[in-house]
Amino acid sequence: MRLDWLYWSNPLAIWWSFLILVSAGNLAFLLHLHSQYRRTGSPRGAGARAVEPLLLLCAAYVIGCAFRAILPRADVQRICLFDTWLSSVFVGRSVATVAEMCFIIQWAIVLRAVARVAHADSAGNIAKAIVPVVAAAEACSWYAVITTNYLGNVLENSLWTAAFVLIAIALLDLLNRYDGTVRVAIAAAALGIAG
Repeated sequence: MRLDWLYWSNPLAIWWSFLILVSAGNLAFLLHLHSQYRRTGSPRGAGARAVEPLLLLCAAYVIGCAFRAILPRADVQRICLFDTWLSSVFVGRSVATVAEMCFIIQWAIVLRAVARVAHADSAGNIAKAIVPVVAAAEACSWYAVITTNYLGNVLENSLWTAAFVLIAIALLDLLNRYDGTVRVAIAAAALGIAG
């Protein structure tokens, strides 16, 4: 494997190093969350049953993102930074699919729990709708990867946008139903989506 591109003056090496650094930070934060959860024991209350699945989904997402940062690739173009079997289109897209589904399932769990506490039926219905929307987006992504047709990517990104527009609508519905820290968190999430 040739690594002659790996010099600090090369923008590609700087970009890749940044990906590795962010991934290491995310993994460290995940381990910190896990240790905090184990140290304090299982929480009690309405959302206690959701904490452990959220940690597992978070781990799958963070590890999937780290994998794709270590071995970056552009699947449709068939370009990879390292030519290994782990950089294959099938492996890369499979890891991305699992990670992205874990990400949207986390959103659905949290949105559903927050909607249930606030008795917000519309937000709860949106929580049920976003996972199938992203599953369709993943199918479009696989279509793009298999056929090398960018239309699949256009549809995938459009469906992801639709999912987050739905999440924003749910958050706006929930905004006036909460006070304090929860309201600030909901507002911050809505602003993040708008950004």
